[in-house]
Amino acid sequence: MKLLLAFTPFHTPASPPFGLACLKGAMAAAQPETQVVVRDWNLAFFRRWLAGEMPDLCAAHPTHLLGTVCPSLITQNGMGERLLADLTQLPATPEAQTRYMQAARILDDLYTRLARFYHDILFPVVEGRQKLSRKTADWLFGAELAEVAEGKPDVVGFSILTEHNLQYALALGQAVKKRFGIPIALGGAMMSHLEPEELLAAYPWLDFVFFGEAEQSLSQFAAAGLDGDLSEIRGLAYREGKQTKIGERPYPLNISALPAPDFSDFPLNDYIAPDLVLPIIASRGCYWGKCTFCSHTRPYGPHVRVRKPEQIIDEMAAQIEKYGARRFLFVDEAISPRMMRHLSQDILERGLEVQFGMEGVRVEEAFDEALLRLAHRAGLRWIYVGIESANQRLLDLIEKGITIERVKRLITVCRQVGVTPQLSFIVGLPSTTEAELQGEIAFLKRHSMDSSSFVLMLGSPMEEQRERFGIRVEWRQALYHTPHGVVHAPRFNFTVAAGLSPVMADAIVEAAGPYPRMRPHLGEVHAILLADTDFFDSEERPPAPMPGTEIALQTLAQQRSSGRVNGRWFLHMLGCLEDQNRLKEALLIAQAGLAAHRQEADVAQALQLHLAAALNAQNRPQDVVTLVGENGRFLPALHGERARAWFALGTPAKALRDLRQMQKAGHEIRWMHYIQGLCSAQTNCYGDALAALERAEERNWLEPEINEAKVNCLRKLNRAKEAKAELELICRKRRYLGGELGVNNV
Repeated sequence: MKLLLAFTPFHTPASPPFGLACLKGAMAAAQPETQVVVRDWNLAFFRRWLAGEMPDLCAAHPTHLLGTVCPSLITQNGMGERLLADLTQLPATPEAQTRYMQAARILDDLYTRLARFYHDILFPVVEGRQKLSRKTADWLFGAELAEVAEGKPDVVGFSILTEHNLQYALALGQAVKKRFGIPIALGGAMMSHLEPEELLAAYPWLDFVFFGEAEQSLSQFAAAGLDGDLSEIRGLAYREGKQTKIGERPYPLNISALPAPDFSDFPLNDYIAPDLVLPIIASRGCYWGKCTFCSHTRPYGPHVRVRKPEQIIDEMAAQIEKYGARRFLFVDEAISPRMMRHLSQDILERGLEVQFGMEGVRVEEAFDEALLRLAHRAGLRWIYVGIESANQRLLDLIEKGITIERVKRLITVCRQVGVTPQLSFIVGLPSTTEAELQGEIAFLKRHSMDSSSFVLMLGSPMEEQRERFGIRVEWRQALYHTPHGVVHAPRFNFTVAAGLSPVMADAIVEAAGPYPRMRPHLGEVHAILLADTDFFDSEERPPAPMPGTEIALQTLAQQRSSGRVNGRWFLHMLGCLEDQNRLKEALLIAQAGLAAHRQEADVAQALQLHLAAALNAQNRPQDVVTLVGENGRFLPALHGERARAWFALGTPAKALRDLRQMQKAGHEIRWMHYIQGLCSAQTNCYGDALAALERAEERNWLEPEINEAKVNCLRKLNRAKEAKAELELICRKRRYLGGELGVNNV
């Protein structure tokens, strides 16, 4: 059997994917007759974009760049090469640091725009509302499909670390299955947070889902073969005829008995970082394991398993010899003080000249000056510390097991010994009061750190013991609605009985003004490398670089000056202007483009779409109807703009007609289901209205106006009990929001 296992976008391309390296190493030992090829398609994807090797995907974009900057404009004129040059060498001078930080900001902007661009194209595909043509599949996935065609694997598997990898993998997997008929498998940490039976039901072309630790289950799968008996394999879900078979959860593996990860298939010199940093692990699971907000026990189980320190040092020495790596990132859930001490002593005794960082470091009394100095001598330069809160009551609530004074001491000691601490903070923990949040803001303003909003995760103690924490779960979020079923996210929509909601807390933090953050860098790998320089000695930041939209506009200006103006140029320009909300200028450009390219049918309709959107934004619905006309076949998105116009003009039947046409083509516009619900109610079709409003709430659950419309429908249908429940939900939502938040600019 030949397996092709790949890591897909979107993830920071700074270091090779650890999970695939572990699988390759384990398979070589357990199933040497099985050929396992691992690929980092995420790295290759970003390299292609930075090198300007991707085709113009404008024609594939469902709204023809409406409000969207085409990412290809940002990497032209040598910008991609300059970004690579500035981010793949350590900045040794203040000028180089400035270039590095600005390049990091530009690449982050490009990353965000690429993710959004591909989401626009792939989301309707993954939901089963649209199909990818062969031409579009070649545009999007040409390089990956070529590798599959050349390699002729028996199974193609995708390693999914986060939701950001999943969408790309699902769309690509479907394209691979359609073109080659090769069985498709999903695995990786994310599979332990989703429901395998939902994935197999939603995607009939998907064959296998591996969940939990997969080193043993993948080996057993390869030994059994595609036609063998898979029923006894733990951690494997698959389809047998019309039935779905879900294996038992895998037993925890003896990680000391696992072979070393094998990185030999990865282009280690191509990663977007100044030097190679290899991931390594000392344990699986968290030795603390009590934090009530955390769901990280799902992939590894509730108990920690620890490797022998000497085995870890042997692995580091072997990776140095094999790959020339001198820098490592420990990706453990939590590194204990004891493990840090043993590792540091063994590194020094073996005379290894290494530099390393640790992702999971708790605030412990044992991480004192003596231990951190020892670790620094051994090569420790950076640690990631989740402090989560600066309020003792909240720290006790989440069972963090730390004190504020201990946090402050750890920060001080780290800086004294030369270890850079990167701190993380959760805004809006359940029951946070405004007075407590003000105290936390004061702490945030004294210490540079990252922050994120509280999210209620599946399998966390807070989710499982909701009443204890004053949490009311409203429903589980959905990732994808497909014709065959729903794939739910590992998160919940919830409201709180007391205190601030995350939305309210975020607003208060935002209003309090900026607080110190670490200087811009590209994640853990870059932080480890930069921590050995004077980069983090200052919090000073250079002026913000030119935003991606401005870079794109410069590119378009150069094209215009060289006479390269065609219909696509107008669409690119319109996307940039709309991105900056320069709608009056967009209106003029759209009119000029339409006048110049009226005879080019495809371009003309795309320009009409932009013009109709600009007219709707200026509250000129009658002009939209006049522009589009009342008959004819149009782009699906143009039906959407005309539906908005009919809705504004108070003609719900015509709006519904356009919305049905648009839905038939698999397209959606913002607030489509809400508009559909209101229009159905206006035409006295209250059952249809309720169905549309329920879908609208699934897409935008925090909009009380949707529930108000549902109440009106329920009352018309004499369903008083359900109407009362909706009114209660409206009150909970408004309290969660801390004020009014409605559906604006429909």
